[in-house]
Amino acid sequence: MDAQLQIQELENKIRELRVSQIAELQQKLKEARQNVVAIENEIAALTGKPVAASPIRGRRPRTSSEEVRNRILKALAATPQGLSQKEIADQAGLNYGTVVIYLKNNSREFKTTGNRRSKRYFLK
Repeated sequence: MDAQLQIQELENKIRELRVSQIAELQQKLKEARQNVVAIENEIAALTGKPVAASPIRGRRPRTSSEEVRNRILKALAATPQGLSQKEIADQAGLNYGTVVIYLKNNSREFKTTGNRRSKRYFLK
């Protein structure tokens, strides 16, 4: 009987240790997520780009067509020598694919020079 009692006590201690370990790890995870958010905000402040979407926070809100248009026009207006698609995406804080599709669908709004990689976009 004494052995059974000791086994039971040891099993209870093991359960308690697991619970405390899980709680400790959850706290560390929470702190790590807070650190990631703080670092992302610092990066955003330095680059001027919005914080990237993270699976922790869920999906990012969709950028409206009007917002995409405004950002692209603002980036082009600030640079009279024209910009490549990649430069527009970087300066506007937009996804490269979004910029490519917008420029393709609204080509009448822009002047262009060059071909392929050397192609630059200007405001009309």
